[in-house]
Amino acid sequence: MVILNTQGIVLKSVTYKENDLILTIYTRKLGKIAAIARGAKKSKSSLLSSSQTFAYSNFTLKKEGNMYRVTQSEIIKSFYNLSYNFEAFSYATHILKLIDNFIVDNQSNNRLFILLAQSLYLFCEEDIDMEYVSLCFELKFLDYIGFKPIVNKCVSCYNSDFKSPVFNIYEGGILCEKCSDNFDHNLNMNVTTTKLMDYILKNDILSCSKAKVSKYLINELNKILNIYMNEYLGNINEKSLNVLKSLNKKGVE
Repeated sequence: MVILNTQGIVLKSVTYKENDLILTIYTRKLGKIAAIARGAKKSKSSLLSSSQTFAYSNFTLKKEGNMYRVTQSEIIKSFYNLSYNFEAFSYATHILKLIDNFIVDNQSNNRLFILLAQSLYLFCEEDIDMEYVSLCFELKFLDYIGFKPIVNKCVSCYNSDFKSPVFNIYEGGILCEKCSDNFDHNLNMNVTTTKLMDYILKNDILSCSKAKVSKYLINELNKILNIYMNEYLGNINEKSLNVLKSLNKKGVE
């Protein structure tokens, strides 16, 4: 019988039978796992609060076949207030789905766990540019799973002294002005955007969130990351995030 303690964040909670829940948890020690929380739907259950989506808790887990069973839990942070803010909820749900959809089971990644916890914390804060924080998460997520774009030097000639770079999805990063003519499917980008991407990759997300970034750069970063992620991870189509982006566009108009 294997019993262990680990911190974890609930990515998804699905009803099983009448009072049980099947949880998808991203844990610090085990990576992504499935665990059953028996009786967690009962109002007096000690597992109720820690079995909700977004909940960040200390879990005691017992291995049962291909799954785990939650035997005890202690809530650290519920992040429950995310549910009351459509923008925060949409971006928080987006980053949870990235981990749920693109991280394989049972592979721990402590950097990614910390990134997830810090991002959820930021989405609960006031005066935070949530779109920018979400883009920071996406870029660092790509780095942590092995799809880091090269933004501090030309991917062809390795020159780091450039003034008019382009971004090439298929080459995995930026091309300098001299090399760009040798490749197709280039995306124009501001040199300041390359510096922003390099800054995000080199710093933790709490530090990145304090930077004042123009809407122009955020829009350019969003365009590049959207195309890049669709190419390397597959089509990411999330209803709530699409609705949010549509509302934001109307607001600008």
